Amino acid sequence: MARRYPAIRSALSPPAGAEDCGRRAKPAAVKLDAFIWDDYLPHIRLDKRSWRVDERIARQYLSAAFGARRLADIQRHEVENWLRGLSSGGLCAATCNRILAVFKAICSLAEIRGVLPVGQSPCTGVSSFKIHAQRERYLTRDEAWRLMRALEKSDRAEALALRLLLLTGARKSEVLKARWEHIRLDLRLLIVPLSKSGKPRHIPLSDEAIRIIRVIPRVPGCPWLFPGHAPGKPLSDIYLFWNGVRRGLGIADVRIHDLRHSFASFLVNAGHSLYEVQKLLGHSDPRTTMRYAHLGQEALVAAAETVSAFLVRPDKECAREKRGGSVDSSPSRDGSEDGRASSASL
Repeated sequence: MARRYPAIRSALSPPAGAEDCGRRAKPAAVKLDAFIWDDYLPHIRLDKRSWRVDERIARQYLSAAFGARRLADIQRHEVENWLRGLSSGGLCAATCNRILAVFKAICSLAEIRGVLPVGQSPCTGVSSFKIHAQRERYLTRDEAWRLMRALEKSDRAEALALRLLLLTGARKSEVLKARWEHIRLDLRLLIVPLSKSGKPRHIPLSDEAIRIIRVIPRVPGCPWLFPGHAPGKPLSDIYLFWNGVRRGLGIADVRIHDLRHSFASFLVNAGHSLYEVQKLLGHSDPRTTMRYAHLGQEALVAAAETVSAFLVRPDKECAREKRGGSVDSSPSRDGSEDGRASSASL
């Protein structure tokens, strides 16, 4: 089977021995490593954008634990014990669930291709870990202001990239993998040909974002907005620079992705609708944007107060009503009734 995918196999570079252990094996004797490298990865490589994540998980976790084992011999309790060990060893619930999801996908394909009997997956019935509500961290206005001032003092590519992240709410990969051909200053857009949702996305550029892009030095023959250290590659890791900046500012708990959350929080607290936030962040599902709904609480309270101001009348009006009169509902001088005029004021 390996001969069907020569280019892919050479690119994926399976662990030593993975090819030999499964090439001539009967279906029931196929080992996990052989199936991963001969079948699963070539299969998902065709239409799964995040196949490299699966490849990394397979190499780092699955091969180490069960790679030399026959798929048909792996038992459910072994998978459960292994996952508990990963969790107790420090992996977060989300990471453990991601590993389990890849293992389940591998076993599902093995069932389809007859390597495992239907219903005999060792992952059947293995439950995912419960994920507790994650902490929400947003920059305050003061923190964001200090961060921008600190980044403005540096002309390093990492600093320019971080400023764009905060100004656009873009994902880190969308900025670091941007090409010059994706920049349309005439339209004030950064175009992402293939976003996380699998569709193109257009990121609006503010005046300050455009000013930053214009000062980025363009390397002849390099398509990347932010060239990396390796020739022909984009800048891939800005963590070390970011870690130094955030610790220097006393915001060591702020992650790079929190800049995106902060962008959204500033929009909501400025009175922009969740629909606008959804479009600016590129969320395909509006439910994802609902995580920011609570941030506009102060604006909602202020809006509710306008209704209270209308419904709760001044004391002198209440006193006049007690003397036998009702609130004047006669037309006003402009011909409108008080009720209608008051409603219009809302």
